[in-house]
Amino acid sequence: MINMPTPQDYLDDLHAIGITRLFLPHLDSRDRAAGIRRARQELGRLRGDLSLQRDKAVERNGARSPEAVRRATAPYSLLLLLHEQLVEEVGDLERSLSTGKPMPYSFDFGRYIFGDESSGDWFIGGQSEIDEWQRIQQFKSRLDALREKSQPAREQLNGVRSELEALTAEHEKRQEKIERRQQPRTIRLQIALLVLAGAASGIIGWQYWNADRDFSTVAWALCCVCALLIPVAIVNWKNPRTRKLAQQRKLERQIQQVRAHGNLQRQSYQPLDLQIKALEVHYNRMLDGWESARLIKKRLDGFIEEAQPLRDRVDTIRGELQSLRQQRENYQAKQTKRQKRGALSRRMLLHIMLVMASGAVGFYFEYTGEADFAAVMYGLGAFCILLVPLAFIDWKNRNGKLDSNLRQLETRMLQLQTEGKQVMKRYHPLELQIKTLIAQYKRTRAGITAPTESQQLN
Repeated sequence: MINMPTPQDYLDDLHAIGITRLFLPHLDSRDRAAGIRRARQELGRLRGDLSLQRDKAVERNGARSPEAVRRATAPYSLLLLLHEQLVEEVGDLERSLSTGKPMPYSFDFGRYIFGDESSGDWFIGGQSEIDEWQRIQQFKSRLDALREKSQPAREQLNGVRSELEALTAEHEKRQEKIERRQQPRTIRLQIALLVLAGAASGIIGWQYWNADRDFSTVAWALCCVCALLIPVAIVNWKNPRTRKLAQQRKLERQIQQVRAHGNLQRQSYQPLDLQIKALEVHYNRMLDGWESARLIKKRLDGFIEEAQPLRDRVDTIRGELQSLRQQRENYQAKQTKRQKRGALSRRMLLHIMLVMASGAVGFYFEYTGEADFAAVMYGLGAFCILLVPLAFIDWKNRNGKLDSNLRQLETRMLQLQTEGKQVMKRYHPLELQIKTLIAQYKRTRAGITAPTESQQLN
């Protein structure tokens, strides 16, 4: 069975290329040029191998969640990031040699790639970083063990909390009903309904007393019952001894029991919870102090969050300026077309020809004896004569309107350009800082560091 290459094998191949030796000042120019060509060839080959391995990892985990795919491809993505940084370093060296500029500073990158497959956190570093990472993982194992130990107690406490919330919500719901029942308008409504029912029963009994004595007797009895129920309702409203109050008291006893049980559970779980929180704080501090890329990423996220509103405003200004430029071009095209030589003369000539044509047709109808049609055509000719000065006035006004629209557009464009310059003055330093932090984050994440003194002497 053929063993598949591991991420460490690819990292060893990157070291075997000898890119860092190309930056040594005492290296011969011919050897350095040959090393650059060889490095480019080897980097191109490794790029294809790393991409192939990452694609295979994606295929193996394609049916799983995107997070599982990310964890499976994390080491190869990190190696590709290192590969990208190495290509940039070789390119900078080659450009410096071709332009006669000073050589870039030498660098080094980690000998080992290590990480956690379950979380997808992978790093490149030296032996000291591995030792520190193992110490952090041992601490994390202890923290995970405490979390697992506290899981049953946490689930019980969550169950008690959910039960208490449900009972409290039911208690509040019933309390609202009781308070609404004890309001004065409630008894007033009940008395009003009983009075109306008694009055209606009395009126019906009186109306049917002579026609149907039995029905009338029932109506009178219902009227008496309504009258007797009025003081009963008043007494019941003042001294409520209902089933709802009994249920409310039962709910209150249940809430007290659940709260007492929750307090006992919390007292037994609180020491373990405080220990877990303290360990989590210490674990996060260990990660922040060990992984410098994490601190750079926090600074980068802060600058990106600060620059996002400015970037959105710049994009909005650019889009609005583009729309205004198109409108200005349309207005300028119309204005150019109207200001061409002979444009007004052609329009006036068109009206005069309409006048002459109308007059000629009218004369023809008059000659043939069609006086009504001749009058219509003469009227049309007179109307066209009146259109000649109106067309000239419209022409002048239209030119003025186009000029006004152009001035408004140019004023708005000038305002947007001024605002855009002010926004860019604030955004440009942030953008430079973001680009610098991105480059710094990539180098740090790829494990690129300054060489030690012994490596510089070698």
